[in-house]
Amino acid sequence: MESSAPATPATAAAAGRYGATVSRIFDLINAERRHQGLPALVFNGQLDQMANIQARNMARFQKMAHVIPEASLPTMGDRARHVGYPFGRLAENVALGYPDAETVVHGWMTSKGHRANILNPDVVETGIAIARSSSGGLYYCQVFGRRLTSL
Repeated sequence: MESSAPATPATAAAAGRYGATVSRIFDLINAERRHQGLPALVFNGQLDQMANIQARNMARFQKMAHVIPEASLPTMGDRARHVGYPFGRLAENVALGYPDAETVVHGWMTSKGHRANILNPDVVETGIAIARSSSGGLYYCQVFGRRLTSL
């Protein structure tokens, strides 16, 4: 039986090491969207899985990138198919080395491309992940999406 309460980063990542930071990123991103008159993004478990895959890949290969050819799921499209997310729209923000939620969101908001992803009115769902590399670097990934709908 499905729960009537929507999943949130706080509940989905509660057991995770970076759950509080992920939840704070989610809140800050949605505050930026509301400030621009856009609806808040909804947490999506499949997009969260995609973000986790990419954050872990970036940490494993110690490479901040949207495409990691050495990984088993190198592209966003590969990751979406793997988790079963039928996308009409996908975007991704990645980052490395920020110490907390506030600084990573500030970094994204001062980057034209990352800001465009955050404020894109065509995306409605998101997933966020953080992974630490063996050398200690924090890798962040936020995936944005809109499901493919039939016409």
